[in-house]
Amino acid sequence: MKHTPTFNESQRSPKYLQVVNAVISDIEGGVLRIGDRLPSINEACIEWYLSKDSVKRAYETLYQLGLITSVYRKGYFIAGRSSRRSHRVLIITGQLTESVKQLHDAIARHVNDEALIDICTYNYRQDLLCQVIDKHLGNYHYFLLMPHLLGTSPATVQCLRNLPGNQLILVGSQWQEVLQHGHQIRYGGEKALYEALQSQASVLKKYKRLNLVLPTAEFFGADYIRAFQQFCIRHDFDFQLLDELTSNDIRRHQAYFVMDSADLITLVDYSQQHQLRLGQDLGIVSFIENEYTRLLAGGVSVISHPSAEIGRLVAQIVGKQPGPGQSPYVLPLELQFRATC
Repeated sequence: MKHTPTFNESQRSPKYLQVVNAVISDIEGGVLRIGDRLPSINEACIEWYLSKDSVKRAYETLYQLGLITSVYRKGYFIAGRSSRRSHRVLIITGQLTESVKQLHDAIARHVNDEALIDICTYNYRQDLLCQVIDKHLGNYHYFLLMPHLLGTSPATVQCLRNLPGNQLILVGSQWQEVLQHGHQIRYGGEKALYEALQSQASVLKKYKRLNLVLPTAEFFGADYIRAFQQFCIRHDFDFQLLDELTSNDIRRHQAYFVMDSADLITLVDYSQQHQLRLGQDLGIVSFIENEYTRLLAGGVSVISHPSAEIGRLVAQIVGKQPGPGQSPYVLPLELQFRATC
């Protein structure tokens, strides 16, 4: 079957993405059916007036999505439904951090092979976020956004409203008073962290000082800092905020709340070198939870990021399954004490 996609010259997206979108649209509209043959790369270059690189990249993208298959010396064909991934999800985040990787893995576990999940960063810049959305609008079924460090200007709000509400998944609590649009999964925030600390206030009393070590790469909201300060003041804890952690900052009978893995290793190494008993002479609480923190030093105490539950909820949204209630979904933080605190 000879197939010529329709290109929109007004679109700013690359030609290869226009090929991908045109083929997807024709598959969904029944113009292209299982087993239909697409032009070879050379044929497509001539028929569609495109470069070989553009056609090759388009076919590679369609192949990765499971929408086409190739047969040696015969060409490219529309794949059977069993080969396709039915959903495409784009995670949009400020930076690729450890917590983002955890969230990606949690979603992947729940959706299995039914979805292709990509990650794109906007470097905490509003203009780049809008460019990302504009570039990929129409290329994905769902856009999962963690709007960290974003201003709530009318331009940004409109940028998010350009995404259909059934395709936007907002994760976090930063925009809950600003944008009532899309699926919203709320976690964290000042109240949630305060309540997590409050639940273990009696255990933390054994330490003379509580230290909050601010991360260098990971996003850490000002609301968390306020919650930590308010908790310490109301419970009469001596406390301090540390922009970085060095061996000179580590003292006996103090507890440290950390987000960077490097700070976590520094504390564990220091405790071993100076024969300090974790959970008694020195306390450690991590904002990161993974297999590493569960095994290190007999188990690192954590304020758990609800990535597993977020992954389950996202899978329900993607799979159009009924959730536990109407959006927004509100998830708590939990302070889990293990050997290190």
